[in-house]
Amino acid sequence: MASLEILEQRLAALEQEVAQLKAASGQPPTPEAPGARILRQAEEGHAELMAASRKLLADLGIQGQPIGAKKLREMLLARGFTPEDNAFSREIIAMREQ
Repeated sequence: MASLEILEQRLAALEQEVAQLKAASGQPPTPEAPGARILRQAEEGHAELMAASRKLLADLGIQGQPIGAKKLREMLLARGFTPEDNAFSREIIAMREQ
């Protein structure tokens, strides 16, 4: 998948360079390809998105690395929670009936 990402980046850079050459030669620019535009916008907004994500996690008091579903299940089982119990589902059903 990394090679596809590299190709997309190289294509976007090439399209940008062609547009710059056309602009320098006085030719009207061609419209930006939709895929290149989306990639450019994603790259431009990436740093802002990551900063907002870090702030949200900090505001919620969430820290550390994600543990994954398998590890979470192991931890819940170790603390006595059983999948057959369905306590969470029962609470949701009880709230609906109120």
